[in-house]
Amino acid sequence: MKNRTFRARFAVPVLSILSLALGASLRAQSIEINPVVITGARLEQPLSQVLTSVSVITRQEIEKSQSPTLADLLQGEAGFEFGRNGGPGTTTSFFLRGQNSINAVVLIDGVRSQVDSLGSLQVLDVPLSQIERIELLRGNASALYGDAAIGGVISITTRHGKGTPAAYGSVSYGSRNSVDASVGYGGKSEDYRFNVQAGIKKTDGFSAINTQQQPTANPDRDGYSGEFMSARVEKMLSSDASVGVRWLGDRSTAETDNAWASSPLDIQEFKKRNNTLGVFWRQAFTSDWVSQLDVSTSSLTYEDIENGQRLSSYGLFDGRQNLLRWFNTWQAGADTAVSFGADLSRDNFKVDRGNAYEMQRDANGIFAGLTQKFGALTAQVNIRHDDVKVENKEPNTPSSSNRSAADTGLLGLRYAITPAWSVTGTLSNGFRAPTASEVSKNPQLKPETHKSSEIGASYAVDSLLARFVYFDTRTSDAIVYKPLEGWDYTYESVGRVSNKGLEATLRSQWRGYTIKASAVTQDPLNEVSQKPLSRRAKNYGSLDISRSYGSYEVGTRLYASGARQDSLHTLAGYSLLSFYASQKIDENWTVRVRLENAFNKQYQLAYGYNTPGRGVFATLQYSPKQ
Repeated sequence: MKNRTFRARFAVPVLSILSLALGASLRAQSIEINPVVITGARLEQPLSQVLTSVSVITRQEIEKSQSPTLADLLQGEAGFEFGRNGGPGTTTSFFLRGQNSINAVVLIDGVRSQVDSLGSLQVLDVPLSQIERIELLRGNASALYGDAAIGGVISITTRHGKGTPAAYGSVSYGSRNSVDASVGYGGKSEDYRFNVQAGIKKTDGFSAINTQQQPTANPDRDGYSGEFMSARVEKMLSSDASVGVRWLGDRSTAETDNAWASSPLDIQEFKKRNNTLGVFWRQAFTSDWVSQLDVSTSSLTYEDIENGQRLSSYGLFDGRQNLLRWFNTWQAGADTAVSFGADLSRDNFKVDRGNAYEMQRDANGIFAGLTQKFGALTAQVNIRHDDVKVENKEPNTPSSSNRSAADTGLLGLRYAITPAWSVTGTLSNGFRAPTASEVSKNPQLKPETHKSSEIGASYAVDSLLARFVYFDTRTSDAIVYKPLEGWDYTYESVGRVSNKGLEATLRSQWRGYTIKASAVTQDPLNEVSQKPLSRRAKNYGSLDISRSYGSYEVGTRLYASGARQDSLHTLAGYSLLSFYASQKIDENWTVRVRLENAFNKQYQLAYGYNTPGRGVFATLQYSPKQ
């Protein structure tokens, strides 16, 4: 009976997508149906030929969506869910393929982004105006990207500058006194390619905590303000070589609430500063062999402020990361492509928890991959070795350390049944090493181990790309939190977690309409307690439809999610309907408007925390053709 219900839940969205496929016809495209992607194999491939599960969001789609944050932009992509403790800038957790939020990797221009001592990603509020393109790889990718890439990879490409140098910018204003403005200048000039950009974002927000559920919290509005700057310059040394430098910097203040505050009038704030500086060198040794070297350093600081004073316990986090990446691609023949390289990183963490602790984490990895075509059959093989060491660097304390080494692999096959239809399958294993925070509590922890499998089918023609995938991931030695006496706690490697499910995705031009759709049904389960994993739904999906009428474009977006468990509470299922429109005034100027949460739906992404209600926003954009 359970399997019948599982299949029935998935039948409706699959049949809906198939009905669109049967009616598809050739049209002028306002989105790229079959773009070239890199993340799936660390090699350039048409999206329709990728063996792993990948989605793409282009600059055009980012602008059209008018989404306020990265999380809101990705919501609706298959395999992606998130939880958030309030408004912009507050704690946000990304769940890829039902995995824990620390089982994901974010790349910025190919370089792995920094995490904090808990393993939490800290680039989740990267300004969308900085982003040129996003590729979302769903499922285990440890054999390609190493430790923690279990749920998948979010690969962000920033704006590089192209065409004749020109200025660009946008300004938005809307509900809750929200302002989002950015300005930039970029392009190509002789042997240089460059882009510089700066921006601000602010909102009066809404009360982060639901005071009906947490009556001791401050009921005031919780606002957000942030500023960012970025710069990138690349110099062509010859037709085969280039060298460049890039810098990203941002700082923000997010107001929030504390359900355990001593007074409802207490004012809580999170202050964050993030800076990344990198240099890169790219060399084409031959027409078939291209090599790139990246060296970067980044810093991350955040403070927990109460009534204008930093908390004495866990009030300060300071992190530093130094990273080196060497990456190569070699086109060994018309049907053979090879990738190989290495990456090394050192992270230092300092946390003021009353008695400050200092931890150091060294991670080294080497990897190689092969994609080989045999007529209608394509094979992909990736292997990787990682070595991760975490050490306690606190002065005047006993030395302790934890070391994890792992060999991971991925084997995938794709068979083209016809020029349009193909089937795929992958087997892979992965791992996650303990984080610095986990090791500080228990140096004897074992790494988590993961095994994943996928079977899929795809249909691709000029006007439509549809993909259907069954996935199964199982985790052993999952690291779990264990409370001790008083406020103390530790971690243990005793958990077992699984998730299996079906997902469907669609990109299409159909009778003048641009359509994106996704549907997921899954069973994320804690196998020890036999309870659903926190904040993850068994069913969710989205539908985005738009159409152009001359200089106008109008569209609507529907997102729906089933119920989710959050500790002892159930978060009700919900659906959100939004509308967007734009008018291109001339070649350079565009006006955009967005109505989000049109029916003012009240819902929660985390128990006790509010989410934004209905909002109306308008944007004026200047973007000259280059």
